[in-house]
Formats: sequence, C-alpha cells, structure tokens
Amino acid sequence: MFLVPSMVIPLKFKVPEFDKYMGTVCPKNHLKMYCQKMGAYAKDEKLLMHFFQESLTGAAVTWYTNLEPSQFHSWKDLMVSFVRQY
Repeated sequence: MFLVPSMVIPLKFKVPEFDKYMGTVCPKNHLKMYCQKMGAYAKDEKLLMHFFQESLTGAAVTWYTNLEPSQFHSWKDLMVSFVRQY
C-alpha cells in the first residue's frame, strides 16, 4: 500500500506547500526544490520518501503510487528512479 510502511510522522510535523510536478519540467530541479522545503527533515529518509507524493500530480503521482516498495530502500533509490522516469 505505502512505499514506506514503517514510517513514523514526527509530532508537530506540518506538510509544506509544494510546487506540483507534472512531468513537464526538469526532474532534478523539482527534487532540489522538494529537498529545500523538507530541509529540516533531510536526515529522515522515510519521511522524504513518503511525502514526496505530496509534490506530484497527474501522471507523476500515478507513477509514484504504482511503485513497488521492495525496490526502494533509500531516498537515493527513489530519486534515481524519478529522474530516470522523467
């Protein structure tokens, strides 16, 4: 169901407002902007992976929701896959 099933959301965590990625701009730039907004949680890979879906829309969010959790063990794995896809 979830890409990161064992993730724990920190108390008082508030999801930042993200620019939504539709697949029409540079994926690397989108990742940079996402990481900047999530800067306070940069060391929490599970949190980065889980909330990445909040920065996607359209076909990009469909891509994310169809990922196989067993293939992604780190934030880097997800970033590489995202850049390859887009």
